[in-house]
Amino acid sequence: MTASALRVAGGIAGLLMLGLDAMPGLAIPEAEAIRKLEVVAVHVVVNAEGEPIFPVYHYVALNAEGRPVFPFHQQLNQLVLPMFMTDEQAQQEKKTLEGRIPDTEGSRVVSMPLNVALERNERLVQEIKARDESQSLVTPLVPAMADWRKAEELLRAEGFSRQEIARNLKVPVFLTDPPISITPPGTEEAKIALFFNYSQLQQAKQAVPGFEGEDKVIDLRRAINLLVQEEEDTYFFFPTEDRIKTFQAQQEAAQESSP
Repeated sequence: MTASALRVAGGIAGLLMLGLDAMPGLAIPEAEAIRKLEVVAVHVVVNAEGEPIFPVYHYVALNAEGRPVFPFHQQLNQLVLPMFMTDEQAQQEKKTLEGRIPDTEGSRVVSMPLNVALERNERLVQEIKARDESQSLVTPLVPAMADWRKAEELLRAEGFSRQEIARNLKVPVFLTDPPISITPPGTEEAKIALFFNYSQLQQAKQAVPGFEGEDKVIDLRRAINLLVQEEEDTYFFFPTEDRIKTFQAQQEAAQESSP
């Protein structure tokens, strides 16, 4: 597995805080590359005033075998704002923070598309720097534990060591070989679907009679490279389960408020 990279410039700068590096260039405009991430819902914990809560991490999450995953390498003068890919994770983080950090009464979880979060994070960096030049911000994207475990299982079956996986895999993205093509809503042309949730990949496979392809997983960095460097616009991110739930809830709320 190779550690692919992403050019950092303009609106793409927010991706650097996800741990993405630099690459030669983009085949599509930066704004369009960022907009493709709107199908990913992220959840963050904020205080009663709606400001981010920056926890101090004295731990790392562990997988089923007791090995560390999602390590937050928090350094001196570094603020960490985790962006959880499931509401359940964020709610658990909220409970943890309320028991560990004073003045968190009234804290809540807010959800937003990843592209919006990246733009907000860029503004937040500038605000932090304006207050204290010595401080920095990292905003790790934390996938669902079930998806991480499945990704680890698939990569172990391909011969990758746990050390290689921990070093190169930050956020798993699932696909098949041969790939599954789906026509995205509002379009007429089928594209290769990339899934953040393994369960959604399985549902897509069941919808293809006789499909016998193999499950594969790549890192988000490589997946983004496929999107931004492909001139034919062959790939697309399938909306995450939490993004679909959020969209449905918004539709229901709009219907209830309409006369």
